[in-house]
Amino acid sequence: MDKPLKYTFSFIAERFEKILIIILCVQLPLLILHSFITNYIYAITPNVGTIYSVADIYYALFTILFFLYAQIPFVKYTFNEFEGREDSLKNALYTFLVQGFPIFVFSCLISLFIVIGFGLFVIPGVIILSLFITAPIISIIDNKSVWKSIKEARLLFKKHFIKIILLITLWGVIEMGVGIVFNSLILNITSSYAAVAGVQIVTNMLFYPLFIVLLTTNTMKWREGLRKLT
Repeated sequence: MDKPLKYTFSFIAERFEKILIIILCVQLPLLILHSFITNYIYAITPNVGTIYSVADIYYALFTILFFLYAQIPFVKYTFNEFEGREDSLKNALYTFLVQGFPIFVFSCLISLFIVIGFGLFVIPGVIILSLFITAPIISIIDNKSVWKSIKEARLLFKKHFIKIILLITLWGVIEMGVGIVFNSLILNITSSYAAVAGVQIVTNMLFYPLFIVLLTTNTMKWREGLRKLT
């Protein structure tokens, strides 16, 4: 896989209908759940006038948790299609439903450390996220424990940390920029919170699958490089 970016765009374009099924069955429900939980937390949490409120911390925690957890079917489907497996979509959804709990537990723990890192001037959080973000992908591809995938994730980070950090940063900046533009357009029409929240959900639905497929294809390429060195 010499050109992961080109492969990612062609992959999604050729399989858009099936990617859309994963979005509607997995990503959209999690986004709605995330919106409900975080809005409830903001509603019941008093604002004490500090830069970061307790509600902001919970928001970041749940955002990272769902970010790591929701990737399971996208990763599995991408790998299944690359391998030419039959019933690749069904198997991807099955993996999410039946084998997703260990990754959910892993995501809970890692999210906590990432949020602490973001609280320490952002950069430590980005580094922690970059260090562990490929572990679930390796786990899903190899069908093994996510905890046993951490060692290889560390090796990938050690060799490709600049690429991983840049990929995460660029994706975040581009999605945030597009989201700001869309929100500005919506606010010129209506001040409805539901409309703004809807735009945020749609923006994430557009960019998240693209990012996960790109990260998965890059991870597969980087792992091939590691095997050649060993």
